[in-house]
Amino acid sequence: MGVERPEKNRQLSFSIINTTMTVEAMRDSGYKSTAHALAELIDNSIEADATTIELFGVERRMRRSLRTTSRLEQLAVLDNGCGMSSDELRGSLRYGHGTRRRRRGIGRFGVGLPNSSMSQARRVDIWSWQAGVTNALHTSLSIQDVEDGMIEIPEPQHSEVPAIYRQHSQYGFEDTGTLVVWSELDRVEWRRAASTFRHTEILIGRIYRRFLADPEDRLSPTDKRGDDIGAKRKIECIPVQLAENGHGSDVVEEEIVTVRPNDPLYLMRNTSCPEGFGSGPMFEELSIGQIVVPIALSDGETHNVLIRGSYARPHVRDSSHIDASWPSNFAGGNAGHTPWGKHAANNLGVSVMRAHREIEIDQEWVNNYDPTERWWKVEVDFPPALDEVFGVTNNKQGAMTFQRLAHFNWERERLEGEDTSLDVQQRMEADGDPRVHLLALLSQVQKAIEQVRKKAKVNKQSRGSRHSKDQADRAAVMATGEIERRQNEGHVGDSDRKEESTTKDDKQRTEVQSLVNLGLNVDEATRMVVETLEAGNRVRWIQADQDSQSFFNVESLPGVIQVVLNSSHPVARDLYDVIHPDTDEISAEEARERLDRSSAAFRLLLYSWARYEDEQSEGAKRQIRKTRHAWGQYAEDFFTIEDEPPAFIDRV
Repeated sequence: MGVERPEKNRQLSFSIINTTMTVEAMRDSGYKSTAHALAELIDNSIEADATTIELFGVERRMRRSLRTTSRLEQLAVLDNGCGMSSDELRGSLRYGHGTRRRRRGIGRFGVGLPNSSMSQARRVDIWSWQAGVTNALHTSLSIQDVEDGMIEIPEPQHSEVPAIYRQHSQYGFEDTGTLVVWSELDRVEWRRAASTFRHTEILIGRIYRRFLADPEDRLSPTDKRGDDIGAKRKIECIPVQLAENGHGSDVVEEEIVTVRPNDPLYLMRNTSCPEGFGSGPMFEELSIGQIVVPIALSDGETHNVLIRGSYARPHVRDSSHIDASWPSNFAGGNAGHTPWGKHAANNLGVSVMRAHREIEIDQEWVNNYDPTERWWKVEVDFPPALDEVFGVTNNKQGAMTFQRLAHFNWERERLEGEDTSLDVQQRMEADGDPRVHLLALLSQVQKAIEQVRKKAKVNKQSRGSRHSKDQADRAAVMATGEIERRQNEGHVGDSDRKEESTTKDDKQRTEVQSLVNLGLNVDEATRMVVETLEAGNRVRWIQADQDSQSFFNVESLPGVIQVVLNSSHPVARDLYDVIHPDTDEISAEEARERLDRSSAAFRLLLYSWARYEDEQSEGAKRQIRKTRHAWGQYAEDFFTIEDEPPAFIDRV
């Protein structure tokens, strides 16, 4: 054994780049899917001012044994953009040939076209024209050519655009445009055109939603950047089937996909979100509107980051709501099981926008175990000048520095000798930690998430007919029965006295106003009061954010005792919410986890009371013990009515 010596006649090379190995390595450039790679080509089309973009999937039918299958042979993108000159066309296939320092548009490092193409295929051909398609120039890049020793992109030559694309274009060829064709597809994720386009529509629709939407729906009403987006774009996905005999081809008309906007904020009209829940948009924007956060850079420049938040409207989650018009097969069911509920689940996370294009939808900011997280959305929008601050990757699929902020914790960041958050921030600045520029943004994003979470919770106080007058909450019915028993024995409460001196109309107005004060809108509050009255219940349960250290509050209204669980208190999060999931489809493992968490939370609740009692003076302790004993007696009476334990079925 020994060191392998080079062959005598082999020419040694000490160039920094080994072309063959580098191109092969760059094939593993980290595109999440074929749809993400196609998005790079659409970026180029949009930067070229294209208004129509067509995606073609060319597949060939193949007979195997007793069945016939189809296999994708080419993927192509055709646009009516401004086209490229000979030098631009040749340069477009060079790695790193871009305008990174030109902080405009949606481009990034200038590696998108070769990177995305080679990540999916062994060959890419490009035709581009600026004076009619008959004058198209063509060049190409293939792994085989590189392996054979090619070190320069071939000089573009006049070449006719393939007939199959001229024949099947739905919009026709204009005086300018570009056609990119991938072939020798060895790394595509889906093997059929229909599957590719089905997955592509959802992603592409979300990434380019502002370009696909009507101008009045693209941005917040106060946002004046509409001119930056330009004309409305059309993106069409066209499956083409090659004849088995190799002669001719046809478009599979029933599988053509017109890409619609996929708006995770659910504020746009005419999107891919299934309808059927009722009138208006699915979500409502926070009343504070768009939040502007200025980010100052070390060069003295300041750039604004914009935050928007939205949350589901009541009738989207509750089929019994006055504005709801759910299909009969979903009425009374879980909103999460509806087509629009499933659509919202697929858009879970904080949408990160750059130059009107979505970089990613970041799930690091949500509780993935909680199905109610789908009912709120937050969008963070920044300009390309902040790429380094946000940590944008070269393939525009992530903002890594921003993502790391999702779990930022001042206490964990603090080092020995650092007493305040300012100490931590100053050390981060000295260390050149990129996160330091985004700390002000972090605070605003967290506040926006907190607000939309609360709004979503307030807007969901009922879950359809299972939890409305058609099937009254059993705990409320049992509590009402015990209250009425005590009334018959002569016990009188404040709610009883108020009822005696209040008319029916005043009683309803008082109850509605109480709920409005807790954050509900008038329609939702009225509906809840009517349900309570019609059910004959003397108690009502509601969750709402309270500026109090109490984990629940009690309000005696005319004829009704209203218990308000403080949704901002840890007891609500770690006990009540854990044992009241907003879904019927949880796994056994998740159910066990929830039971463990609720058991621990219940013990902590009693431990906290025990410590409170332990710290009191002897005189105060005697009174507290009397209160504890009296509450225990009430609890025993409520729990043992008719010698039957309560079934806690109310889920907020």
